[in-house]
Parts: sequence; C-alpha cells; structure tokens
Amino acid sequence: MFEKEPQKINPNDSGIDFSKSEKIRKHFKNNNTRFYSETTPGPVIGDVLVIYVDTKRLKSLIELQQEKLLIDIEKNTKIKIKKLNIQVDNNQQ
Repeated sequence: MFEKEPQKINPNDSGIDFSKSEKIRKHFKNNNTRFYSETTPGPVIGDVLVIYVDTKRLKSLIELQQEKLLIDIEKNTKIKIKKLNIQVDNNQQ
C-alpha cells in the first residue's frame, strides 16, 4: 500500500505578500504628494501592487505617471514592483 504523508497547506497561497504591503502602506502614509494622499495602497500580489483610487480621472493620471511612482516606491522602500494595478473604488464606479 501507499504511505502518503498529509500535504501541508500554505495559509498564504493567494500570493499576497503582507510585509511588502505594510511597508508600502507606511510609505504612502508618510509621503505628502498628491498621488499618495489621494490613493489607497492595496495588497502586493507577486510583483504587482494594487492601488485604489476615487475617480477615473485620477486613475488616468496615475497610469501616465506609473514608471515614476514605481521608481519612487523602489527607492524609498527597497521593494521591487514590476507593475501597478490601478482600480477605482467600488463606491465610485
């Protein structure tokens, strides 16, 4: 017969890195620029940071400034993010 050990389940199979998310959240809170004050950082999933915004206009502006924001986040938090996933909050859609 087969002797099979039970498979251990990883509680974080979603790919969300909570330590990176918390560092970025602190960076957004401490930074006083317009983009950071009008946005809410979400989770870091793999190498993608989710950012929640209030308006579609702000979403467009952040998409245009995406590279600049990625460089600023990497420089200040030492976290390498490849892409931003910008989403409008549910109550504004």
